Amino acid sequence: MHLRIGNHEPACPKFYAVERWVARRLGGVRHERQVAAIAANLFDLTQHLHGLTLADRRMLRLAAMVHDVGRSVCKAEHPTEGAWMVLGDTSLPLTAAERRGLAYLTCYHRGAVPAPGHDAVLHASDDHDRLLRQLALLRAADALDSRSLVPGRLVFALVGPDPVRRAGGAARTLLRATCYTQTDCPKSRRVYRRRKKFRLLEEMLGVRMEVDIARAEALRLVA
Repeated sequence: MHLRIGNHEPACPKFYAVERWVARRLGGVRHERQVAAIAANLFDLTQHLHGLTLADRRMLRLAAMVHDVGRSVCKAEHPTEGAWMVLGDTSLPLTAAERRGLAYLTCYHRGAVPAPGHDAVLHASDDHDRLLRQLALLRAADALDSRSLVPGRLVFALVGPDPVRRAGGAARTLLRATCYTQTDCPKSRRVYRRRKKFRLLEEMLGVRMEVDIARAEALRLVA
C-alpha cells in the first residue's frame, strides 16, 4: 500500500472544524495531516487484525489532528496539556464520549500507557480496549513522521510469516514500512526507527514492525 497525502478522504465537517481549531493554536497542521494520512493507511491495511470500525477510523483521524495541540502551551508536557485542552474547550463539536476518547489518545500518544481502566481520563462506560487499539495505530503513525524532517514517501506491506520469531513463539505477520527520503542521513534513521513507539502496535495486532530507510530522488508506483 502506497501512502499519498490527502487520500481522497470523504468530507467531514467535524474533522475540518477540529483541524481549524488546531491550526489556530499551532500555526499550521502539516505534521498533523501527515499523521492522519499515515494512521488511516495503517488502519486500512491492518483492518483484519484490529477489527475496528469506520467510526473508529474517524476517531483515529481526529486524534491524529489533535495529538500535538498541547505544544502550544508546553512542548515538554504537551500530551497532558493537549488532553486538558480537548476536555476543556466546549467549542469543539464533540460528544462527551468523543471528547474523553480524544483526550485519552492525546494524553498517551507518548510515554507510558496505563493498563485498561487505570488511566486518568476515561469513564467506566467507555470502550477502553477499542481506544487502546486506536492508540496503538496513532503512536505508530506519529513515529513515521517528524516535524524536523522533510516528509518521505511511505510504502506499507504486510509480509508473513515473520522470519524472525521469539524462541518457542508462534509466527507473526511482518508489517514493513519503507520510507523513501531525498537524504539518507543518521537523523532519518534515528527518527523513523524509534522502536518503543511501535511496541503497542506489535502487542495489540500480533505483528512485528520493521522500518526501512531508502534514498530516492524520485519514486513511481507501478501497479
